[in-house]
Amino acid sequence: AYRVALLCGTVPLVVGLSVFLLWLLTRADGLMLLGVFVLFGGLAFFAVGVLALGRYCWLAFRESRLPARFWAATIACALLLLSNFPAAGAIMYAADALHSRYTVVVRNESGRPLEDVRVTGGGCEVVFGLIAPGDDEQRSFWIQHDGVLRIRADGLAEQPISGYVTNGLGGRTTVTVRADGTVAAVDRD
Repeated sequence: AYRVALLCGTVPLVVGLSVFLLWLLTRADGLMLLGVFVLFGGLAFFAVGVLALGRYCWLAFRESRLPARFWAATIACALLLLSNFPAAGAIMYAADALHSRYTVVVRNESGRPLEDVRVTGGGCEVVFGLIAPGDDEQRSFWIQHDGVLRIRADGLAEQPISGYVTNGLGGRTTVTVRADGTVAAVDRD
């Protein structure tokens, strides 16, 4: 019964962390759905683990004397089972923060430095500063409200780079400032 309880505390923790790390590497939407299943499966594992730990305790108390290290083992197993809740909460918080983050990459192919580069809109103003010719800079931020993202820089007319952004929805836009001064923006979700 004790081994079952340990297994019920370990499996959801390992599987949940593995799914999260794999999602970090791939950003595959299917892994987010799998994470929801792991969450509900973890609740079932917790219930079985609590029952198994209870059975272990019940059997131990029926003995004439308690096994050595009974209290330490029982408390450690209970903490392992309970640790799944803060771990799941931290993973959900991190996944939401990363999923709702908006990233802008500015590439300077203009042949001259871009000075005072800024991206504005959606309640945000993100400063890129100076971007040397041939360089690119990346910034991530969280959109505050609906709007249009625009880029501006000294010597460059303000231009839209993303037609619509909204709070809570992340994305990625790559902006290329070309040699002729034109700006090309490509959105990737």
